[in-house]
Amino acid sequence: MKPWTDTMTDNKNLWTQPWRSLLLTALVLVPITAQAEELFIKAGRIYTLDGPPLSPGVVHVRDGKIVAVGPDLPIASGSRFRDLGSGVLLPGFIDAASSAGLEGGRAESTVEVSPRLRALDAVDPSSSALRRLCHEGVTTVHILPGTDNVISGLSCILKTLTDRRRQPLRADYGLAITTSSDPVEGNSSRNRPDSIYNRQPTNRMGVVWLLRSEFGLATRTSTPDRAVLREVLAGTRPVFCTSRLDTDLLAALRLREEYPMRLVLVGGQEAYRVREQIAAAGVPLLLARVSSQAGIGPESTETILNLPGVLQQAGIPICLTGGDLLEQARWAVRFGLPRDAALEAITVQPARVLQLEQRVGRIKPGLDADLVALSGDPFDCSTRILWTMIDGIIRAEEP
Repeated sequence: MKPWTDTMTDNKNLWTQPWRSLLLTALVLVPITAQAEELFIKAGRIYTLDGPPLSPGVVHVRDGKIVAVGPDLPIASGSRFRDLGSGVLLPGFIDAASSAGLEGGRAESTVEVSPRLRALDAVDPSSSALRRLCHEGVTTVHILPGTDNVISGLSCILKTLTDRRRQPLRADYGLAITTSSDPVEGNSSRNRPDSIYNRQPTNRMGVVWLLRSEFGLATRTSTPDRAVLREVLAGTRPVFCTSRLDTDLLAALRLREEYPMRLVLVGGQEAYRVREQIAAAGVPLLLARVSSQAGIGPESTETILNLPGVLQQAGIPICLTGGDLLEQARWAVRFGLPRDAALEAITVQPARVLQLEQRVGRIKPGLDADLVALSGDPFDCSTRILWTMIDGIIRAEEP
């Protein structure tokens, strides 16, 4: 797998030739001009998520950025033009909590605490999972390390399909922690001493105790690992805490009261039980994949069909995550989430949570040209994704 950093051919002989000074002079004297690539996209309806929809509307794209949006923009002569007819244009979807692209395991399960572990180091930018997300309309993805650890490491944010040499939007972004039972699985003090499972924690109390212990030590001592925790306590690095049961969600909120941090909840299957407390704390929630049936979910959570609608009505900022975002939005609308809120939950809201609202999430001049073209109404089950554009380039298109 090639690194994310850009690479260049090291031709040592190129600049040792006698004509080097002449070439350098030519490069200085001859202006290099590059004609900006112009593209105009017309659609029967454009959901800009920055105001009322346009019916019809035109988007002007230049060099990967949105230049203008309007109901009737003049089409520049010689520019490329795409007409969607009665089709619909949306901002690219943002999956704010994913494991797509992680190769070789999602977590370092031999230790309980690994704050410096980097999810980016395990991401394969050419993975089939990222390609699949792109075909589903996802243009930006936030990749979190797994939850086998109490503190599992640093997340990263990247575009789903771009040149592998492109830098990610955020290389080391948020710290992933959990108040779930995931780090407990397999652990026992009765294991062989040389077993990786002869470790803490062995129950839910132990998970929360380890979190309190590590954050407490970070306030008094400084080590490379605790430097990351000190950034969290200073408010310069967000925390993404996976919590599913109502008790675990409340434990995360109590931890935030003891150690002020920019907390974002992940999972939230039983958030409806404690929605007043979450709303009062003003904490956003990256909602796990919406269940298609009521009943028992992960960690024996009691799930309900209209979970997104209930949380949105309580005033909790929610994002839909876990792939198939358009399908999840349709399902959420069917059971009570307003249409506008459903679109925001896969575009504007995750952009805000990830602090990327000046780059993605809306169709607005100055933002990245990340767009999704649909054959019809987003909430019609017969509507197809025609193509997905990232940075002004169509990366996935239906045959």
